[in-house]
Amino acid sequence: MITEETLTVLDDIESLSDKILDSRLYQAFKLAEKYLMENDEAHLLYQAFLKSKEAYDEIMRFGKYHPDYQKVMLETRKRKRAYEMLPVVMDYKQKEVALQDLIDEVIVKIAYAVSENVKIETGNPFFQKDASGCATGGSCSCSL
Repeated sequence: MITEETLTVLDDIESLSDKILDSRLYQAFKLAEKYLMENDEAHLLYQAFLKSKEAYDEIMRFGKYHPDYQKVMLETRKRKRAYEMLPVVMDYKQKEVALQDLIDEVIVKIAYAVSENVKIETGNPFFQKDASGCATGGSCSCSL
C-alpha cells in the first residue's frame, strides 16, 4: 500500500537522482560517452573484438582441447586490449567508474543511515567487508 510517506520518499529519491544528473561528474560521463559513440576507430575495434569473442565463445564449448584454443584466446585478448587502450575508451571507462563510485557512495550513505547492519552490494572493493567480515569495520555480526 502506497502512503503519503512513501510518496514523499519517492519524491526525495527523484530529487537526489536529478542532482546526480545535474552534476559535473554525470555531464563529463555523458560527454565521454558521446565521444566514444562518435569514434570510428573505437567502433571498428569493438566490432573486431565482438567477432573474435564469438569465436572464443565457440571454442569454449570444448575448452583447451579445441585445436584453435591458444590462437583464439590470444587473438581475443589482443583485440580487447587494443579497444580498451584507445584514449577515448579509457576516458569513458574512467568517467563511468567515477560515476559508479558516486552512486555506490550514495547507496552506502542511505543504507547506513537506516541501519549499520544493512548488507550492501556495490561491487566496489572500498565498500567490501573487512577481515572481520563486516563492511562497517567490525561493528556488526554479519558474515563474509
